[in-house]
Parts: sequence; structure tokens; C-alpha cells
Amino acid sequence: MAETAGKKKKLESVDEFISATKKTTKSTQKSQSKATETGEFANIAANTFFKILLNNELSATEKQKAVAKELSFTKNKEEAKQALEEFNKMKEYLQHERKRMAREIISLTDTEAFSELKEVYEDINNALMDFEKRISPLTDIVDAVYTLRMNGVTFDIFNEIAKDKEAEEARLNKLRELERELFDLENNIKETKISNEMLAEQKSFFGFGGIKEDAKRKIAENNMELEDFDVRMQNLNREIEELSVETTRDSQFAEYAEEKARLRELLDISSEEHKSRQEALITAASGFIDTTEDRVASVLSHFNGMNNQIDRLGDANYTMREIYAILNDATDEAGKNNQSKRDELSAEAEGEGDIQKMERERQLRDLENHISSLGQSNVDTTQVFAELTSAGHRIKSMKDGNEQQVSKTRALHTSGVAGVADQLSTVLQAVSSAALGESSEMARMSLERMNETTRNLGQKEVIRVAMGTKEVNSELTKALADLEQYGEVINTATGITREGLSETKRLLGELEETANSVQEDIKKSTGVAADVAAGEDETPQPEKETAAAPNPFDLG
Repeated sequence: MAETAGKKKKLESVDEFISATKKTTKSTQKSQSKATETGEFANIAANTFFKILLNNELSATEKQKAVAKELSFTKNKEEAKQALEEFNKMKEYLQHERKRMAREIISLTDTEAFSELKEVYEDINNALMDFEKRISPLTDIVDAVYTLRMNGVTFDIFNEIAKDKEAEEARLNKLRELERELFDLENNIKETKISNEMLAEQKSFFGFGGIKEDAKRKIAENNMELEDFDVRMQNLNREIEELSVETTRDSQFAEYAEEKARLRELLDISSEEHKSRQEALITAASGFIDTTEDRVASVLSHFNGMNNQIDRLGDANYTMREIYAILNDATDEAGKNNQSKRDELSAEAEGEGDIQKMERERQLRDLENHISSLGQSNVDTTQVFAELTSAGHRIKSMKDGNEQQVSKTRALHTSGVAGVADQLSTVLQAVSSAALGESSEMARMSLERMNETTRNLGQKEVIRVAMGTKEVNSELTKALADLEQYGEVINTATGITREGLSETKRLLGELEETANSVQEDIKKSTGVAADVAAGEDETPQPEKETAAAPNPFDLG
């Protein structure tokens, strides 16, 4: 800032004013002051009115009386003329000092006002836009999930998103597969072309003849493959181009397209990214508060500096008005004195001779000329006093306006920034609370849905168990019938087995008897040779049949 020091002491006397006007802060003003002191106003200290106005021992009334006395025509013409010249010179000096003091105050004008305006606009608005940019995605997500939940379509939209992701993943997998196939196909084409170039080098007659026949056949086969490769490549490029364009699946909830996109955004971003988002939001909020506080503090500092400048301007105006008030009143008083003197000179004295009359008329003429000149000078004095008075009102208005701005800015710097900080903290907590609230509601809805699902499954399971019991009973009934049938079969089999075993026993008995009989026969057979040799042939001889009597009538 051009001025940051504390308010300077108020100028309470003309002397202090004149002294203050001689103090400048810049080199140009120093050189100008020096030129003034050695130039037009070098001898101003010898001026009669200068001595009166700068005499600290005199009061303002005494100064007025002294100036009025000097402007009153009590002397001869030359002395009156000299006094008027000194009076005008003093007024010129006062105007010179007024201009010089104005230049000094102008030099103290704050040159950073528009720079500060630019920084306020840029810094605070950038901080605001940064905060809005970071909070909007979060609030949009909270609003979206709230809308979906209140309309009871959260799970349906979530299911659609899951299917969209599956379709998108399938599309990307197919796209990657086709791209790999295209890459392999391009390599095959390249290798086939290289093979053709190598086959074209295979020539007969030790390399001086034409291409060998088997090489020609192979080249022809490769060219056919290249044609197939080209067709396949065109098809692959077309399929890749089609798959490269993201397609949107038809949705049963088109009216919730925006909310679905926000929910998709919530699901696609990782938890760490969401955490980073919220941390960035908190940083942006703190940055807005810090930036606003810094910029408002800077503006307040500029306003305080302007207050100091306005105070100096007001002090200078008041002091200058005081001087011109003295001059104005003194001029009026001198005018009255001169008018009284004129009245005296206008009246003829009793027994006045011609010489006395001429002397009186000469003095009257000189007095009237002095009154006329003083009147013309007084016009300028009155005008300047009016200007200073008007300027004083403007300075007061400026002071009042600046004080109001200081008060507003100070309130903005304290309660304003604190209020915004408080609201920001509430908003951030509200956003987090809303997100956590939606998390709680979603957990509750998920639990309710799971409870409903398990309840339905439990009911189905009870019915299934009940039906299973019936099925078991049916199976038991069938098993019982099968068992009864099996018992009958067993009884029948037992009877058959019993009969079989009895028959077996009988047969075994007969077999044993037959075996014993056969054993005896074997023994006899074994010893038959010895028996015969011993003459003990016991082989029974067959009995000779006796001839039967004939029976012609077959009556026996």
C-alpha cells in the first residue's frame, strides 16, 4: 500500500499547516519545494500577512483583526497598494501550497486498488469454483441414490448396472480376442509374403533358369491363402470397429438414466478414490476459508490506509478553510472599515477650502480604488472558501462512506468469514452424514431383502420337507408292499427249497445205497479173475426155459 502508517497528528494551527505542506515524501516533491523556496515564493516569509497568519501567539480572532487592519485604507495610496499586493501574493502562496499538498495526497493514493480487485475476483472465485467442482459429484451421487431408494428401484438399477458391466466386459474381451487374432493374421500375412519372396529365388539350372515348378505351386497356394487372409482381415477390422463403439443396453428404467449414471460412477470408483475425493473437498473448503480471510484482510488493510489518507485530506481542507475563513472575515471587516472611512471622506467639512477639498477628494478616490481592488480580491477569497467548504462536505461524505466500508469489511473479515466457515463445516458434515445415512438405509434394505429371500426359501423348504415326509411314507408303503411280496416269494422259495432238500435227501439215500451196491460189484469185479482161476465161478447160469404149451387162442 501507499500508506500503512498510523494516522498522523491533526494540524490544529496555520503554522502546523504551513510546516506540513513543506514536508514531502518523494524526490520530485523535494525538488519542486526547493524550486519554490528559491523562486516565486522565496521571500514569502517577509510577507506581512504570512507573518500574521503564522504567528502562533495570535488567536484566530486576533489574526482576523490584524489582517483587517492591514487591508483597511488608513494610510496613503502607495501603502494601501503595497498591502493589497502582499495580500494577493499570500493568497497565491496559499493556492500554491494547496496544490502542492493535493499533489502530495494524490501521490499517497492507493495504487494497488485494482490489483486487489483482480486478486479478490480471481482468488476467491477460483477457490469457490474449486469447492463447487469437488462437492457437486458427491452431492449428485447422494441425491441419485436417495432418489432411487425413495422410488424403490435401487436393486433393479443395481442389477442392470451389473449386467451392463458383464456385457461391457464381454465386449472388451471379444475386442481383445479379435485384436489378438488380427495381430496373428498380420504376422501370417507378413510371413507368407516373405515365404513367397524366398520361393521366387528358387530357380532351376543352377539359379539361371525360371522358378522351379514346386516353388510356383507353393507360391500359388500362398497367394490363395493371402486372398483368404485379406478377406478375414477385412471382416476382423469391421468387427473391431463395431465393437470399439460403446453401446448402451436398453434399460427398463430410462427415466432414471441420470441417477443410474451417478450410481455407476459410485460403483466404478474405488474406495480409496472416493476417500481422496472427500479429502480434496475438505482441502478445497479450508482453502476457500483461508483465501477469503486473506483477501478480505488485505481489502480491510487498504480501506484503513484510505482512512488515513482521507483524514490527512480532511485535516488539510479544514486548516485551509480556517485560513480562508480568517481572510474572508478580515476582508469583510476591512470593507466595513473602508466604507466608514469613505463616508467620512465623502462629507464636506465646515469651512473646507479648495485645497482641502481636493486633498479629501484625492483620498476618497484612492480609497474607492482600494475598495474596488479589495472587492475584486475578495471575490476570489470567497470563491476559494466556498470551494473548500464544498470539498469539506465531499471529504466528509468520502470519510463516512469509507468508514461504512471499513465496518462492513471488518464484519466480513470476522463474523462473515467465521459464519461461512461454520456453514461449510455444517455442509461437509451434512454431506458425510447423508452418505452414511444412505449407506445405513441401503444396508437395512439389503437385510430386509435378504430376510425376505431367506423367509421365502424357508417356507419353500418347510413345504419341501413336508412333501418329503409324504414321499417317505409313499416309499415306505411301497417298500412294505415290496417286502410283503418278497415274504411271499421267500415262503414259496422256502417251500420249494424244503421239497428240493427232501428230494435231495431221498436221492442222496438212494445214491448211497446205489454206491454201496456198486462198491460190492466193484469188489466182485476185482476178484473175478481169481475166482475163476480157483474154479469158484459163481456167475449164475441162466435157467433154460421150458417149452410152453402152445396156446393158439392166446387165453393165458
